[in-house]
Amino acid sequence: MEARLSFPGQVLGCNYSGDQDDIGHYLFLGSGDFHPIGLVLHTGKPLAMLDPYSGEAKEMSLLSVERILRQRFGLIMACDNAQVFGILIGEKPGQMRRTLALRMKRMLEKHGKKGYLMALEHVSPELIDFYPVDAFVNTACPRIAIDDAVRYKKPLLTPFELEVVLGEKQWELGYQFDEIP
Repeated sequence: MEARLSFPGQVLGCNYSGDQDDIGHYLFLGSGDFHPIGLVLHTGKPLAMLDPYSGEAKEMSLLSVERILRQRFGLIMACDNAQVFGILIGEKPGQMRRTLALRMKRMLEKHGKKGYLMALEHVSPELIDFYPVDAFVNTACPRIAIDDAVRYKKPLLTPFELEVVLGEKQWELGYQFDEIP
């Protein structure tokens, strides 16, 4: 199998394995916070962001990541009494994590909650916000829960965040970033 990374230090998609000790600072060209957050969490190194669509340049620091994670923790707390979850499964190649979705469903059932599997080619608020669930768990593209969460009327959790809601994992032991290896 060919390596996914073309150049040392290059990060593509959700794979942060290109990090090297001699790299001191990263440059991210793109939009959204998902990939920069993942890289900063994975490496602990500073990252400059340049959005070619808006022309905006900014820094993604550990302090910025902490602020975003506090917002994520707020979503977790909002799901404390949730009983019914929609579990999103992406149908796009490379984003189809059915095994993870089934594991989330079984975990919900173990805790006396309901989980409904929802397979979608494209995940967007227009396609799911009307479902009679308390919250969603995203097993599709991991970026959706981080970059697009504010677009949804109901909380949109990552698998790790659901595990925290259910008491299976502890937030205080460190955030586990959702990525597709």
